[in-house]
Amino acid sequence: MVADTTQLFNDLKRVGIIDRTKPGGWSENELASFTLSQFVQKGNCLVVVNTKDWARKLYDRCKENTGEGNVCHLSTNLCPAHRKGILAEVTNRLENEKPVLCISTQLIEAGVDVDFNSVIRFLAGLDSIAQAAGRCNRNGNLGTADVFVVNPAEENITMLKDIKIGQEKTMRVLSEVEHRDFLSPSAIERYFSYYFHERAELMQYPL
Repeated sequence: MVADTTQLFNDLKRVGIIDRTKPGGWSENELASFTLSQFVQKGNCLVVVNTKDWARKLYDRCKENTGEGNVCHLSTNLCPAHRKGILAEVTNRLENEKPVLCISTQLIEAGVDVDFNSVIRFLAGLDSIAQAAGRCNRNGNLGTADVFVVNPAEENITMLKDIKIGQEKTMRVLSEVEHRDFLSPSAIERYFSYYFHERAELMQYPL
């Protein structure tokens, strides 16, 4: 139905993916410092992590250095009613241009209509990074905003095989994409070709 998808992607571009992964990964102190610097510079910031442990840990570190009520934490450790209340408060603060730093697991990546000035995404599949990017400059008020991809030095994802494979394939794409537009149709296509080749046996739905 769309003749020129590349042009459409360019016309709708609101964010750029900034690769901040590094050998050995980011320490807890470095991640907290970078998160707070983005919050101060941009007025609000969303951090999307892969595990509930990291969501709580980063929240505890950051709340020590922010004003009362400026930082919140979202994960499935919270009951649905509690999560709904926090999301309502986050949305209200964003709409009224009040400072807010939100640290969340992947639950905020789909079906949540929020618009942050800056997003930090822990390394994951490029599809998940694209979902996180959808929470950044959603209303197009900033021209182009930044989504930073970081890799924590310590992360227990042993039981999260989909995330682990997604991380590996994203790192491959980050090292290969010549023009550095990691949300371009060609980059996304390359990611999925790597991802589904890795998981080809599961496409036959083995028992």
